[in-house]
Amino acid sequence: MTYPSEPPTPPILQPPTTPPPPQWAQTPAPPPPPPDAARIRWGMGDVMIGIALWIIGGVFGAFVLLATGGSEQLSLTELSLGAIAISLMGGWLGFLGWPIVATYWKGQRSLSRDFGLWFRPIDLAWGLLGGVSALALSVAGGVVWTLVSSEESPSNAEFLPSSPSVGTAIALLLLVAVGTPIVAELFFRGLFLRAVGRRWNLTVGVLLSSIVFGMMHAQGDSLAEL
Repeated sequence: MTYPSEPPTPPILQPPTTPPPPQWAQTPAPPPPPPDAARIRWGMGDVMIGIALWIIGGVFGAFVLLATGGSEQLSLTELSLGAIAISLMGGWLGFLGWPIVATYWKGQRSLSRDFGLWFRPIDLAWGLLGGVSALALSVAGGVVWTLVSSEESPSNAEFLPSSPSVGTAIALLLLVAVGTPIVAELFFRGLFLRAVGRRWNLTVGVLLSSIVFGMMHAQGDSLAEL
C-alpha cells in the first residue's frame, strides 16, 4: 500500500453570493446626456447680435456707396465692382462672421454640427432643381404683378451694372449667386432656425426665420404701395 507524500488540499470555501434583485426591482440607469447638446450655448441672443451686425455692415456699405458716387449724381448701375462688393459683403459681418464666432465660443466649433452646413452630391441636383423652380415662379409672379398693377414687377437688381465686363460679370456672379445665398442660408437656416427651434420647436423656427428673411428682402417701393 502506498501513501501520498502530501496531504490533500482542503477545498477553498467560496463566499456566499447574493442573488441579484428581480428585474422589476432594479433601478434603471439614467440615460447619458447628449454630448453635443450639452456643449451648445448659443441661442436667440446670438441671433439678435447677428442682425445688429448686419445692420451695422449695411450702414457701412451705404456710406461706401455714397462716397463712391452712389447718389443722385451717379446711377447705381455705374458703380465700380469694389463698391458693389463692399455693399454686398457689408452684411456678411453679422450673417457669416457671428455664426463662426458663436460656434467657436458657444458651440462645438463645427459649422456642420451646429448649423447643418455640409454638402452632398445630391444637394447639387436639388439646388439646380430649386433654382430653376424659383426662376419659373419669379417669372410667373412678375407676369401676374404686371397684369394686376399695370406696372413693372419690382426687382432687387437695380444696383447691378447695365453692361459689365466679363471679369466684372464673373465676380458679380460669385458674389450674388454663390456667396450671398450661402451666407444667408448659414444665418437664417442655420443659426436663426436652430436657435428658435431649441427655444420653442422646429415649426416655429421655420416660420419665424422665413418671415424675417422675407422682410429683410422686401422692396421698399412695393411696401409703400401696400
